[in-house]
Formats: sequence, C-alpha cells, structure tokens
Amino acid sequence: MWNLVAFGYLVIVLTAIAVEIYAQRKPHVIAPMGDMLDHVMKSRTTRVAVIAAWWWFGWHFAFAETVQLTL
Repeated sequence: MWNLVAFGYLVIVLTAIAVEIYAQRKPHVIAPMGDMLDHVMKSRTTRVAVIAAWWWFGWHFAFAETVQLTL
C-alpha cells in the first residue's frame, strides 16, 4: 500500500517538473511557476492567506497528535 502512495507522489512531482520545463520553453502557452507566483503574490490579502494556509498545514501535520490505530 505504501509503495502505491509513494509512487503516486513520485508521479505528481515528476509531472510538475515536466510541466515547469515545458513552461520555461514555451511561456506563451503555460506561465512558468515564478511568473504565476509573482502575479498571485502581488496582493497583500493573498500573501496573508498563503501564510495562514502554511501555518495551518504545519500545525495540523507537524504538531497535532496523530491517530494511533491498533490492528
């Protein structure tokens, strides 16, 4: 089961890398990640929302008590 999950994440990461390479070569078709982040982060509201989202993810995945299942 864990191999399937790891494989799924690997596919996602490799797809993201391939899309970024394609975007760097043809920026008129797909905007590169840096350009998208520059555009999105212009607004103060968006910057605050991104910080809040990262804080929430960090708190719930790094510091929250995890569920211990006994099988």
